[in-house]
Amino acid sequence: MGIESYLPGSFGRAAPEHFAWQTASAYVSECEQSLVRSAFFPLRDRVLDVGCGEGATLWHLGEPEGATGVDLFEEKVAHARAALPRCRFVVGSAYKLPFPDAAFDQVIVRDLIHHLERPEIFVRECARVLVPGGRFDALETCGNNPLIVAQSLLVPVERGQLRSREGYLRRLFAPEFTITSTEHHQALPVHRALFHPDMGSPSLANSGAVRRLVRAVEGAAEKLMPRAFWAYVSVRSEKRASS
Repeated sequence: MGIESYLPGSFGRAAPEHFAWQTASAYVSECEQSLVRSAFFPLRDRVLDVGCGEGATLWHLGEPEGATGVDLFEEKVAHARAALPRCRFVVGSAYKLPFPDAAFDQVIVRDLIHHLERPEIFVRECARVLVPGGRFDALETCGNNPLIVAQSLLVPVERGQLRSREGYLRRLFAPEFTITSTEHHQALPVHRALFHPDMGSPSLANSGAVRRLVRAVEGAAEKLMPRAFWAYVSVRSEKRASS
């Protein structure tokens, strides 16, 4: 069922080059850190990162001591353990998180929900492992954005991004959580395609002139593009006491 049943086998392999691109590549690392810190700071005491992959999100959050990451794929978890020794990583499904009730103060998730066939099950699991009043922070790509639409049409496994919008996320979370804020990020992140190790060339980011051009294009897009069309949307919510 869900992510376990339809993602291709290659999706489960660790991608250390992608981790390096997110955490060490010129310009990209700066943008990634700004994005995840805007979505997830301030952190609470016991943090769970669901769908942690190779660990890049927790790396950008400063490798918070005592934080936990969970991912379906052992190879990714093994990479995260080696890269972030101050955090704990376990293998588990988003549909059945391997933790007791009320084990965490904050759950964070990035770019996972659009892959799930039954996201409502995942949302209930996040509510279960949170304390009453615990915070649930989700960062997802936005299906209104032209770059996201293009990626979704070209890459079948990313097709779920087309449904991913603020209204959809609000409706998905509403049965378990009270929405406290939403924010849109990165109007037109051309750096993600231009400097990507598969779609573009990471070495281009080493050129100051190219970085300045990309920064100018992305800055202009932020002034011109309505926020509903920006590439990422983050939704912050809290578990209701009765959930």
